[in-house]
Amino acid sequence: MANATITEGDLLRAALAKAGRQAFLGGEGGMSYLILAVAPAGHDSEQRAYGGPHLLMYAGEQADRPAADHRDPWSAHLHNAYGDYVATVFDGSPAPLDAAADAELCATKVLAWLGEHLGDVAPRPDHA
Repeated sequence: MANATITEGDLLRAALAKAGRQAFLGGEGGMSYLILAVAPAGHDSEQRAYGGPHLLMYAGEQADRPAADHRDPWSAHLHNAYGDYVATVFDGSPAPLDAAADAELCATKVLAWLGEHLGDVAPRPDHA
């Protein structure tokens, strides 16, 4: 698959994977995003990521756009185990960045936030 188009999400997934964290592509209502479980033990499947506190990350409400078309900064938003929005973790770079640099910045901010807040969130009781 040498001709496969690299997406914005591919770049962010790769940046997170460097730290051993796995994000999954998801979507709803025409919006695509990456989902990342907050708890490291919940990161081994998309279903487990949704079952506990998780981050939804997107660039202009997209994660599957070709990286060459990058125009909106990544942002990351915390949702609780029931899918309700809780807080914005990273609101995007104030300066325009290319797709690779923006993905690296978002991953750095997300990983730093996880390091600081991992103990602050708990899994849903039926997904513990």
